[in-house]
Amino acid sequence: MKKRNMLIILCMIVIAVSGIVMMIYKNSSSYISSDSYLSSRNEDERTFQYNHNEKNTNDGASFDFTGFTGKWSLIGFNSDKGNKITIIDNTKINKGNFYVVVLDSDYNIISKKSETEDKGNMNFATPKNGKYMIRIVGKDASGNFNLKINASNNINILHKDFFAD
Repeated sequence: MKKRNMLIILCMIVIAVSGIVMMIYKNSSSYISSDSYLSSRNEDERTFQYNHNEKNTNDGASFDFTGFTGKWSLIGFNSDKGNKITIIDNTKINKGNFYVVVLDSDYNIISKKSETEDKGNMNFATPKNGKYMIRIVGKDASGNFNLKINASNNINILHKDFFAD
């Protein structure tokens, strides 16, 4: 009987420790930067403390913000295969973790950039005909988001409102 009780207690401890480790990992920058999180379909939870000076143009978007946490696929476009795309990135992050990710319609990562670690523009060629989206991902991020998109072949940019599904 004592061995059985000890085994039950040991199992409960292992489960509790595993749960705590998972909670810590999900709140860490390692989880936020993982490809599985950056490319997941779920965008349900996203918040800003403050978002202002929003400007959507035919070739990009910009806004100032504080306290962004979550994922927002804010720009979409259709493109032919092999279209050479340059995302001119003038984003400045003052605080937190912030990523810009380009996804195809199957949520495969085409290009990604950590705004706190990587410098310069994003360059890629579209691997197939279809829809693409530019997503921002953040954790307690603040700063100025500013992107312009150049393409060798014409693309039409669609902006997605923060409150849209």
